[in-house]
Amino acid sequence: MAEVVLKDVSKVYEGKNIAVKNVNLTVKDKEFLVLVGPSGCGKTTTLRMVAGLEEISSGEIYVDGKLINELSPKSRDIAMVFQNYALYPHMTVYDNMAFGLKLRKYSKEEINKRVTNAAKILDLESCLKRKPKALSGGQRQRVAVGRAIVRHPKVFLFDEPLSNLDAKLRVQMRTELSKLHNRLEATILYVTHDQTEAMTMGDRIVVMKDGSVNQIDTPLNIYNFPVNLFVAGFIGSPPMNFINGKIIETENLKFVNDDKSFSVDLDSNRYTGIKNHIGKPVVLGIRPENIYNNPDDNLILKKHRIKLEVAEPMGNETILYFRFGNSQFIARVHAIEKPRPGEEVDIYFNLNKLHFFSLDDGKAIR
Repeated sequence: MAEVVLKDVSKVYEGKNIAVKNVNLTVKDKEFLVLVGPSGCGKTTTLRMVAGLEEISSGEIYVDGKLINELSPKSRDIAMVFQNYALYPHMTVYDNMAFGLKLRKYSKEEINKRVTNAAKILDLESCLKRKPKALSGGQRQRVAVGRAIVRHPKVFLFDEPLSNLDAKLRVQMRTELSKLHNRLEATILYVTHDQTEAMTMGDRIVVMKDGSVNQIDTPLNIYNFPVNLFVAGFIGSPPMNFINGKIIETENLKFVNDDKSFSVDLDSNRYTGIKNHIGKPVVLGIRPENIYNNPDDNLILKKHRIKLEVAEPMGNETILYFRFGNSQFIARVHAIEKPRPGEEVDIYFNLNKLHFFSLDDGKAIR
């Protein structure tokens, strides 16, 4: 396998429409790197430029230390798995997986060896004589992956391969792709708009917005230390709660929201960067799972009495919806009997899990 390096890679379409802007990233050898972001953020265009399916406007792409800008797709030693499987309907599973090898003039013995081995890895041995119409969605996707495996490429590219599957099958295929990565020790660049896929599968995550990279880090670091408002709101389900306000100085530092319906005292030793934002507009963020209805006594908490708008029992937990001023809040709390809309309940904020962002530029305040 091999390392993939993108240096200042950009894509500009006619009319000066910038799809990808100065992307710099490295996919380490044997790493599973995930590009994630909303539709139109440039992640698939980035993947297609690596594959050679999209011309680069500027910048350089290297695979295994070799500049590949001018190489044709078939010369890049890269295998790509698409969202729509792209199987030949008139061919059997065996022939679909073998087709690329036949074009490259491999011997029948080598083709049979590679296809049989890939089918064993992907649990497709009983399907080799079937045609795609006789397969389930998950089996079709495994055939598409198998077609990539048999080539023994240096790099695997996946373009939202699970988006056409139902929810249960997506979970199953996530696990299978993760196991496959560990088994093959493959270098994988994977594109998805689903942040759950990114968090569960990636060794590292690249969060993109408007053609630019916002943050590259491990899933846990991106979750705990988002660099800006966009990353904080995009990663996490349900998303992080935000409330606008400012920092004021009394005996201690305090955050107060715009209509003064919410306030919280701050430990200036923990939130050291806040001292530089006294009197300035800031955004407080807290994740739904850091708001409790039955808290641990060892936590540092702030109690609030709130009026419920909606409660959604989920079995092992209950999702609560409520407001502070104009700000909608969501809390994931321990399972409770479904409360009535308008009912008042006590909730507790974990003061060690607050995030702060500058309202001016959206950047995190550390």
